[in-house]
Amino acid sequence: MALGGRFFAGFGATLFLVTSSALTIAVILSLSSSNSNNSKVSSTLSTTANSSSCPSGYGVSDGSILQGYTPQTKPIPHLEIGDLQKGTGATVPSGATVVACYVGALADSGAVFDTSNAHGGPLTFSLSSVITGWQLGIPGMKVGGTRELLIPAAMAYGSQKNGSIPANSDLVFYVSVLSVKK
Repeated sequence: MALGGRFFAGFGATLFLVTSSALTIAVILSLSSSNSNNSKVSSTLSTTANSSSCPSGYGVSDGSILQGYTPQTKPIPHLEIGDLQKGTGATVPSGATVVACYVGALADSGAVFDTSNAHGGPLTFSLSSVITGWQLGIPGMKVGGTRELLIPAAMAYGSQKNGSIPANSDLVFYVSVLSVKK
């Protein structure tokens, strides 16, 4: 292999190692730090273990403002996770299939863009088929819990517009896990 080829191969490997290490550290710090946003979120969402209906608060309509949420004035630099209510059931493992209710809004305004109720109530989905912010933010929850996820655009839809979500949008989700299938 020519010297130039070895240089680029080494540079590529180093770049990969540094970026993957930085992402790993960011996720670990995010998961281990307590979320200061918990105190500013009012308890607008109550939880229930009933998997046939979503808790109250998940019926807000698209375009309405998420109650109790303080819009973010700065870009969200990394995934922020806050348990609004800790569950008492089984713990959600990575890659699991869950039944959950959610409401999603734009982080900078609190404008709701989607709810599980808009799709008929609780939804069943595999964590391997959702945005990265959910793949990393939902594992560790316990059934019956409600979690706030502040998700940077890079862990959501990035530079792609998605329906009513503008490109490069940071997002906020309130997610209640009703059951988990391993």
